Amino acid sequence: MKSSLIVIFYSIVTILSFTSNLYAIAVIYPLLKHSSEFTDTNIIYLANNWYNYTAKDDTYTVFFPGQPEEENLSVDTSLGKLNALLVFYQYPEKQRFFSVSSIKYPVDPSQYNVEKGLDGARDGAAINSNSIIISEKKISYQGFPGREIILQSKVKPNLRLLLRIFIDPSGPTLYSLQVVAEDGNLDFPEAKAFLDSFVVK
Repeated sequence: MKSSLIVIFYSIVTILSFTSNLYAIAVIYPLLKHSSEFTDTNIIYLANNWYNYTAKDDTYTVFFPGQPEEENLSVDTSLGKLNALLVFYQYPEKQRFFSVSSIKYPVDPSQYNVEKGLDGARDGAAINSNSIIISEKKISYQGFPGREIILQSKVKPNLRLLLRIFIDPSGPTLYSLQVVAEDGNLDFPEAKAFLDSFVVK
């Protein structure tokens, strides 16, 4: 899974870098709190000894198939050094990888262009992971604008990455969830259970 880890790390670091150079917007999206999007099918997976992870700053929770690992990431930007904690879990035998991260930007929310931030995160992830964008759609979560993007590695064509990114404009805070499958199959129940279990507190 070393190649998957490289994809994850580069795309996360790039997201941090690309979303730091943003322009002013007049409208700030309201912060809305709703429950996660769990279905009965997903709950079955969570009942099977899944690990309930709470962010160190207590801002979100998410379920992993097992206890995840943590990796500190940092990148130099025009805003200074930005730091994030990447939380990840991999199925070595299944060649699948799950990760989540968040970062709050040290900027005035009124000076933050959410759509440009999402565009930058998308483009940066594709460029620095040496991947092409297979599909993209706009999504929202708890009132946060976001994107769901599928990327395919140019180096290893069977490797695909499903990226869900959301920005809370009131922070502004970027949330990123990723699922990587080295066999290219992203449509498996554990992936949906992981993604839909994410809850901002």
